[in-house]
Amino acid sequence: MKPKKRLTVKEIAEEVGLSVATVDRVLNNRGNVKPKTVELVMNKVREMEYTPNLSASFLSKGRSISLAVAYPELPAYFWNQVETGIDAAVREFRDFGLQVHTIRSKDYDLTDQKKTMLQLVDSGEYDAIAISPNDPQEMTDVIDHAVSCNLTVGTFNSDSPLSSRMFYVGCDYRVAGRLAADTLCRLTGRRGRIGLIMSYTNFQMQQKVTGFREVIGNYPEIQLRAPLKVDQEEYTSFETFAEYFEGLDGVYVASAKLHIIAEHLEKAGLAGRVALIGHDMNEEIHDSLQRDVVTATICQDPFNQGYLIVKSLFEYLSSRKLPDTRENITKLELVTKENARYYI
Repeated sequence: MKPKKRLTVKEIAEEVGLSVATVDRVLNNRGNVKPKTVELVMNKVREMEYTPNLSASFLSKGRSISLAVAYPELPAYFWNQVETGIDAAVREFRDFGLQVHTIRSKDYDLTDQKKTMLQLVDSGEYDAIAISPNDPQEMTDVIDHAVSCNLTVGTFNSDSPLSSRMFYVGCDYRVAGRLAADTLCRLTGRRGRIGLIMSYTNFQMQQKVTGFREVIGNYPEIQLRAPLKVDQEEYTSFETFAEYFEGLDGVYVASAKLHIIAEHLEKAGLAGRVALIGHDMNEEIHDSLQRDVVTATICQDPFNQGYLIVKSLFEYLSSRKLPDTRENITKLELVTKENARYYI
């Protein structure tokens, strides 16, 4: 098959009946172009499958794209895995002018994250911001403010769907909750008593619990005990969980504390007797899987959450290429002791 000829800006200009200078301003985001003109050009670009020569464009003009990527400090093991994806994207695109600055907000402190976001916007140093919002509703106004200041904003890991963000990269947490419930019901023979452990309620947690309850409701012989809602500082207390474990056949940990709950379950002498399922992977979870304390865990593709948000923002800023969908849903994978080695 004969390869397609690379299109030129001049050819696109001829197709839409505009000057080369106007099309060039649209493609390089230089402003001073009417929104209808931008739409006309970008529709034609997609139709003609135009792909700019990023290397020539950026390196010859000495341009760079600067991204800020903001996310919580904890759980450190999860965000370290996300960061490996961010680093991979930086290595891939840095020769095309990409610069990335990562910022970890304190714990899940909403005030600290809002302050950090506003500082990033006010600095004027960035073309785009990627953020994992601690509270999607509370962060909506801050994200909208950033967009009003002509910054492109993408969310990852946690979404803010009512905001003006450009796109989201991360899991469908309702499906994650459904997968956890389906697995736990199968492990308990679709009958028995099941517990649910969760932390503070945010959008991600709400979606997991909603999906979990949807599936549990389909099994009349499954009894769901009232969820145990635990503050971050309470997880270290064995007494908080010992009474809750009594009489349960299975437990779902919706928070990022599976490894800690595994320790408490083992201390209670229930390892291997109570099915335990949660999310993510670290050394402690891997060890608990091998010793049959944790029955299964659901991994949420942290590498690609970091990689794809940086890649998507870079491609949009460099060539106005949008992802195929405004919600890039990463895969969920059920991990047991037999395949755990591939996820550590």
